[in-house]
Amino acid sequence: MCFTFWILKFDTSINTPIMIPGLMSQEIHDQLLDSKNYQNRTNGVEKLKHNLSEVDIKSVPPGNVEEFINFLPRLLDDSNFKVQYGTLQVLNLLIQNLETGVDKFLKHIVFVALKALGDTRAVTRNEYLNVFQQLMKTIAPQQVLDLVIGNLKHKNSRVREDVLNIIMAAMLTHPRKDFNIPKLCFEVAPYLADSKKKVRHAALELFAVFDHCLETGKKQPLMKALDMVELNEDAEGLMAAVQARRARRILPKLTSEGIVEYGLVVPKPGQWSTGQYASGADLDWVMNGGRTSSARSYRTEQDSDRLCGYGSLGSLTDDPPFQRRIVSAGKGKNKLPWESSSFSSTDNEQQQQCTTPNGKCSEQ
Repeated sequence: MCFTFWILKFDTSINTPIMIPGLMSQEIHDQLLDSKNYQNRTNGVEKLKHNLSEVDIKSVPPGNVEEFINFLPRLLDDSNFKVQYGTLQVLNLLIQNLETGVDKFLKHIVFVALKALGDTRAVTRNEYLNVFQQLMKTIAPQQVLDLVIGNLKHKNSRVREDVLNIIMAAMLTHPRKDFNIPKLCFEVAPYLADSKKKVRHAALELFAVFDHCLETGKKQPLMKALDMVELNEDAEGLMAAVQARRARRILPKLTSEGIVEYGLVVPKPGQWSTGQYASGADLDWVMNGGRTSSARSYRTEQDSDRLCGYGSLGSLTDDPPFQRRIVSAGKGKNKLPWESSSFSSTDNEQQQQCTTPNGKCSEQ
């Protein structure tokens, strides 16, 4: 038995309905837009998910798929959480059904997913972050990031934080050759000095990943990006913070649920006095953004059971010195502070024995 579903499109120029076959019945359409009854809307989303799981998407004309995707932002504007969350599930189902054909609708799908960024609920954030992970299974990761990265300029700090986490998750999942790391360094660097603590934290974690992915002797883009911010944004202490973050020798990682777990743990208010959090220029930078005189580089006591090298992939072979930078890079400095000396043979052996969390940021 063959079922046909319809989506209703209105041509406002002639005020008449135009039927677009393929993905949604008029009944479901009306339920989804029932502003008086939220239960109708939530039921409509559930029916939509069921229908989408049964439809042979390859038999639906591309124009109809595009119209369907363009309809979804209306549902993301819904005040009901179940409608919003269900719509993101619909988007993920659509990506799975499209498989390799998703590239034809990449911009439209990214536009819808970006509209959802900034949500405070963990379950919703996981769902829209999964949209981008799904896309990168068939689309080149850098191609997806090129469409996402413009939202770093968004006025909502949660959106900026989400974009940084999308980049981080991608780099912890795919080989480094899939990314234009120098370009990403310059795009992300200004947000190391963002006015919001969580954005600074995410950017600092991402720079730890950049540092890991750039091979020894090829870290100049990272150095220039940092200097651009430190010199132009009056961000004194930033280099010391990045240096201290690197000294911790632990990368962020992805959990089994696809959530980015930071390597640098920032204490919540009131937890500083417990003594379980080690201090450092990186923590100070995240908490204060260089607004205090305490942004200085001093070595964090390392727990050999907790901290290890970034991995045995060869990107780190230099031991970072821990003195404050006196001369700014760009004024006679040709190397990052941590490129001026080398690990001892003992340290190097220990580093080779460590494993990198999600150590896929490498040539495979």
